[in-house]
Amino acid sequence: MSDFLDLTETQLISFAQNFAVKLAVHEPVLQNIGVADVTQATANSTNLANAVNTVNNIREDAKEYTNVKNIMLYSPLGTAVPGLPTATAWPSFALGSIAGMLAWYRMMAARIKTDPGGTEAIFQDLGIVGTADVPGTTPPVLDGAALTGYNVEVGWAKAGHDAIRFRGQRGTEVDWTDLGTDQFPPFIDNRAPVTSGPPEERRFQGAYVDNDVITTDWSATLTVIAHS
Repeated sequence: MSDFLDLTETQLISFAQNFAVKLAVHEPVLQNIGVADVTQATANSTNLANAVNTVNNIREDAKEYTNVKNIMLYSPLGTAVPGLPTATAWPSFALGSIAGMLAWYRMMAARIKTDPGGTEAIFQDLGIVGTADVPGTTPPVLDGAALTGYNVEVGWAKAGHDAIRFRGQRGTEVDWTDLGTDQFPPFIDNRAPVTSGPPEERRFQGAYVDNDVITTDWSATLTVIAHS
């Protein structure tokens, strides 16, 4: 079975929320699980979502800052001065916060799966059962975010496959460029922009690879605005 945490960061938010809610439901019948574990699951759910969403918001901030910079540097004389960008503040950590949340979920899964009160239905409800190792034919689902320096991070989940093959387009390009095969997410596109300075649209597609052969259709196109 593949790792039940073989998920994109966006999917991890949903997993953590479900785990916290369902652990509270099943805690009374799980002999090795207590109220403190439910409380920790709730704190983790809050912190995991805050961590992922805050970083994504900061990346959006970078786009806003870049836009202000481009107006200040490259716009024609007479252009109105833009408003000052507003930075995202990191939210306070929840009470009882811990680092290493994914390791905590794996530890909890091991405890629950050896619990006398544990059942396959409970494991499934908590989302701690991995998918079958036999890969399917469904294309990957991509998510992404712009980093500084025109770098782009593309998230993906292995879903039982060996790797993923990426292809991409920059700006007005109409032909796909082979970006190679990636075995461990996330994929980082660190190509230079076609034209340095302004933001640049990057488009990505991925297809799963098994035994060095593409085994699925190409994914839906992911579009990310890269910036300096």
